[in-house]
Order: sequence, then structure tokens, then C-alpha cells
Amino acid sequence: MFELLLTTALQELEAGRPTMLITVARATGSTPRKAGAMMLAGTQGLLYGTIGGGLLEHRCLEIAAAQPTCGHLTRFDLDNRKAGSLGMVCGGTAEVLFTPLTDPTLLHKSLTALHTNQPTWLYLPLDGSAPYIAQDSTLPTCPTLLSLGDKNALCVPLADAGRVFVIGGGHVSHELCALLHRLDFRHIVVDDRTEFCSPARFPHAEHTLVAPLYDLSATLTGALHPDTDDAFCVMTRGHESDADAVRFALSTDASYIGLMGSRRKREALFAALQQDGFSDIVRQRITTPIGLDIGAQTPAEIAVSIAAQLIAWRAARNS
Repeated sequence: MFELLLTTALQELEAGRPTMLITVARATGSTPRKAGAMMLAGTQGLLYGTIGGGLLEHRCLEIAAAQPTCGHLTRFDLDNRKAGSLGMVCGGTAEVLFTPLTDPTLLHKSLTALHTNQPTWLYLPLDGSAPYIAQDSTLPTCPTLLSLGDKNALCVPLADAGRVFVIGGGHVSHELCALLHRLDFRHIVVDDRTEFCSPARFPHAEHTLVAPLYDLSATLTGALHPDTDDAFCVMTRGHESDADAVRFALSTDASYIGLMGSRRKREALFAALQQDGFSDIVRQRITTPIGLDIGAQTPAEIAVSIAAQLIAWRAARNS
């Protein structure tokens, strides 16, 4: 999301057109989107993103078109029982921040940070004044209101800290990684076949690593070593390589380990892990079959089920 939002904003600024970043700063009760939801607007309407659609979004686009250079924070009641509300029946309240974007340098720096995988946060002062970025790993991993000197600001991470290690570059992986990009999941693909693991096949992956699957510990080292923020999706072409990848995943602190395969494959793997001395508690870390049970059949459908499960994992991790 952020890459396309920043790129669109930069194009608008370079063309000399006023651009407004519209962000949900606070949300209480039932609302279409929570704090951190963003969209980009110009004088002609929506440019990119959404804060939930409906009357709230429509009204915010009207405000941005009428006041394209006026930064401010506005509260909206989404309860049709209250006077002056938008007429929506959600029942909650949303405070929406309007931030004019005028500095292309900030957008360039933000894009560079995204492309180089530097942890970066966007500060949006609640008075609607100019935003700025910071690189500080101690900052919150989800959108948070902070007091910064004499100003309150919404602090938004530009990239999620967690990564998805996709082990195997087959048909499902190909479909899955396209979804991961759309869903703002950083992802790394590993396979032992060059033709199934290349930047051309996975253009949005942070890395495409061609390496033996029986020795992932020699490949995923240093900054690439998985930690508690990370996930594994194991979907190699064979049972033995699946088992090797799962053994490595279990040796890390990864908080999600998903394995694609049948019940028979699962039981065979668990039996092998038991022989290797892995306890029942350790084996409980493995989600298999991977993905939500939605009756998926095709690679694209299976990818959707896995992506949905990863969304739930990320939401739980960031809650």
C-alpha cells in the first residue's frame, strides 16, 4: 500500500497538483477502518487508498477538494441518532487527519527506506502540519498516537517488521506472493531450482534465494535469520524437502509455521519429527494443512486461504 501511495503522491506533486493525505487518527466504537487507514486525494477526488468508503470517505474527499492546502483534524460521528452526524449507522466516531503533502524530499526518503527495507515511521502531527519520518526501532509496530515535544502526532510504521519466508517456488507460491505484495507482506522466496526462484518470477520479493533446502541454516543467516516477527510458508515439491524446511523453521523463533500438504503427509512428518526427538509442544507450532478451510482447490484459491490466515496472524501479532 505505502509504495503505491507514496509514488502516486510524488507524481502529483511533480505535476504541480495539490495533494492531501487523509488518515484515520482515532477510531472508537464501530467504524469502517481503524487508526492508520489512509487515502490520497486531489482536487478531482480520490487518487489512491481508502478509509472505508461510504459517506465518511465521500465527505472527506469533498473537504479535501474544497480545502486542498488546509491541514486539520476533524471528528465525525457515525451514528444517525446524533444531530450533525453523517447519517451512518455504524455507531462509532472517527477523527480524521487532513495533511497537505508539499515536500517531495520526504516522499523520496520514504520510498528509499521502503526499497532498502529500513524500518521507518511516518509522523503525522495532529494539527495537520508537515509530516516527517524517523528511523527508530523502539517505536510502536502499529499506528499509535504519541506526544512529541509540543505536538501530538500519529506515528505510522511504513513497513511491517514481519517477513514471510516462502520455501518453494511452485504454482501456489507464485500466486501467494502476488497476494502478499498487495497485502503489504514483506516476503522472501527460497528454492533449489533457478527456474522457480528468480526476480522475474517473484518481482516483489525482497530476496529470491537459490539454495539447498536441506541446509537452510547456511542460507538464512545474519539479517535473514527469522525471528518472532516472521512466518514460514513451506510448500516445496517433495516430502523430504518439506521436512528439512520444517526442521529449520522449528529451530528459529518464527511465530507462524505453515505446511502445505495432505493429512497423510502431516502424519508422516510428525512421526519423523518424533523420531528426531521433537516434543509434542514443538510440533504444535506447525499449522498444517496451511490456510483457512474454504474448500480451496486451485493454486489461486489455496493462495487466498493462506493469505487470509497470514492476515489473522499479523493482526494478532500487532494487537
